[in-house]
Amino acid sequence: MNEFIRFYGWGISMKFHMCMYTLALVFCKGIANALMGVYTVDSLTMLEMMLVSMAVAMVESILFPEHRELSRDALRTRSVWWALLCNLGFLGGAAVFGWFSGVPGWAAVLLVLVLEWGVAAMWFGMHVALKQDTEKLNQRLKDYQTREG
Repeated sequence: MNEFIRFYGWGISMKFHMCMYTLALVFCKGIANALMGVYTVDSLTMLEMMLVSMAVAMVESILFPEHRELSRDALRTRSVWWALLCNLGFLGGAAVFGWFSGVPGWAAVLLVLVLEWGVAAMWFGMHVALKQDTEKLNQRLKDYQTREG
């Protein structure tokens, strides 16, 4: 039963990241399409984006195990691999599936910059903001235990 609960928790966390990536891709595709006078996003394109996002999120969960504290060097190394993976997955998916074909050159550059900003924001959220929240909760728990003990 514990194994099932652990796997279920992993799935929820992984799917949350998959959804964040998918929403970002669909949003960018919608903006790119609107710039070209198209106001829909094809269902097959959204499915492709979801599958690429799932693959990225699954590998991300392997690189950054949820209940494991990484050393500074390990975090740095894994962060580089993760950033490369995100770029390979999302830019590769865009190239292979033609998600942004027909977009003007300036818009393609803008989309890549948005991708890089999004990857940086996701990394910040995972490794700075959430870690700070965890440290605050742990400190509050210690304070409570000291008062009650």
